[in-house]
Amino acid sequence: MRAMQYKSYAGALDLVDVPKPTPSANQVLVQVHVASVNPVDWKQASGKLRLVMPVKLPCVPGYDLAGVVVAAGPGAQHFTPGMRVHTRLGGLNGGASAEFALCGTDTLTPMPESMDYETAAGLPLAGMTALQGLRDQCGMPMLGATERVLIVGGSGGVGHLAVQIARSAGAHVTAVCSAGNAQLVSDLGAQQTVDYRAPSPYAGLPPFDIVLDCVGGDPGPWLPLLTPNGRYASTVPGPLVMARMLLNAVTARKVRPVLLKSNAADLAVLDGLAQAGKLRVVVDSRFTLDKLADAWVRSRSGRAVGKILVSVL
Repeated sequence: MRAMQYKSYAGALDLVDVPKPTPSANQVLVQVHVASVNPVDWKQASGKLRLVMPVKLPCVPGYDLAGVVVAAGPGAQHFTPGMRVHTRLGGLNGGASAEFALCGTDTLTPMPESMDYETAAGLPLAGMTALQGLRDQCGMPMLGATERVLIVGGSGGVGHLAVQIARSAGAHVTAVCSAGNAQLVSDLGAQQTVDYRAPSPYAGLPPFDIVLDCVGGDPGPWLPLLTPNGRYASTVPGPLVMARMLLNAVTARKVRPVLLKSNAADLAVLDGLAQAGKLRVVVDSRFTLDKLADAWVRSRSGRAVGKILVSVL
């Protein structure tokens, strides 16, 4: 089968021919139709995450995919050949950037009938990160939310889904983005947008119960924007977030990292929102499998609006 692969950290991405894998217990072999790019893919490949997210080399990168079941291992027979499925692959070694991928049943979910492959591939990692950040780390209820929520990076892969999830729950949503993306983010449900390039962009804003930071960096500048008992969570937690967490025991304003826990149940929650017309994936750009390196360049630019997709089939 065709697959994109790198043989060393910071090495070249090459299109190679590798054996088609065979599913073992609780695994399903999926023919990949569409995959999506996430920053973790190229960050892992660079070697910068090797201490916390090492990969087994050579590595076929990528975690998000949508496709069709072709075979099931023992204990996975409820996933039948021909079933359309999607997932954020578990583990640390990816595998989505190939014609076929092994998927664990704990992270695999049947696609809703009305869902297309692009939506199904773009939703898992970014959608679950947004959902777990808002619901689990910031305590936002999924129904009847009354919180004022600030989404930093509201037009990005995680951010544009977070805007919709928070809005569907009933929260009042303010999104930080460039002026050029303000209309899109408003169309996704944000009641207010903030142009981060404007002079003193946050002056005069009422305090927020929740800040979900989808850009990352120092949480310090965002804490004054919180209510006295507000919650800040970063989907790109770095050392400054981890350091500030040490003060959670003695401060009312809490700082938490969003550490994705891929699971089928949360993906099903996202599927339900999509079926109800409350969640859609905005596509920034599309690439073919052999152009994965170009897709990574686009992701590294930090200018992607929504999701970057890779057509495999």
